[in-house]
Amino acid sequence: MSDTRPAIIVDFFADLSCPWCYVGWESLKAAAASRRDTASFSLAWRTFMLSPDAPPEGYDRKDYLAARLDPARLRAANEALKAAANAAGAELNIDAATRIPSTVNAHRVVHWAASYGLAEAMIDTLFRANFVDGLDIGDTNVLVAAAESKGLDPNEVRTRLATDEDKKLIRDFHIAAARLGIQGVPVAIFNRKHPVMGAESVEGYARAIDAALA
Repeated sequence: MSDTRPAIIVDFFADLSCPWCYVGWESLKAAAASRRDTASFSLAWRTFMLSPDAPPEGYDRKDYLAARLDPARLRAANEALKAAANAAGAELNIDAATRIPSTVNAHRVVHWAASYGLAEAMIDTLFRANFVDGLDIGDTNVLVAAAESKGLDPNEVRTRLATDEDKKLIRDFHIAAARLGIQGVPVAIFNRKHPVMGAESVEGYARAIDAALA
């Protein structure tokens, strides 16, 4: 029997080092689940890098944040993030990670996983590795282990990561997003015409779905 539900395509522009992207991703998935009876969904991951020129080893998280936010603003931002994560049902260990990673290689692994239909599973795994387990997702060993946990060949992934394969492609994806006007993430675009800027609540994304269906 053919699926007669209207289709919703969601282009989700995000970076794997962005905690608000993680929370927004979890909210979006929950919103989509709440509307499964009325629409079919395709969540399309769109690469954007908050620090496209970050060194391969990334940055020390404490030093990076201290240089950009005073303690009061950092506390307020963390409290807002924790509240949003709780509302989305997203587990979050905000102080677990000690690094802010370069995400070029993480995006490469997501891209490779997509060829096996495993992009969403890999995104979930890498977000959790970063924001729950506090792992450095710029580290090759972490990426290989994540890939293996989703069924990819760890030796193949390690070999590919040691090359420049698809690095230019990932940067081209980032440039294409910037040319669309994406300057910060997350951004979700519903059926290519209903944009939602920033991380929304489950209810907010559900409203965006309803608007796209109207």
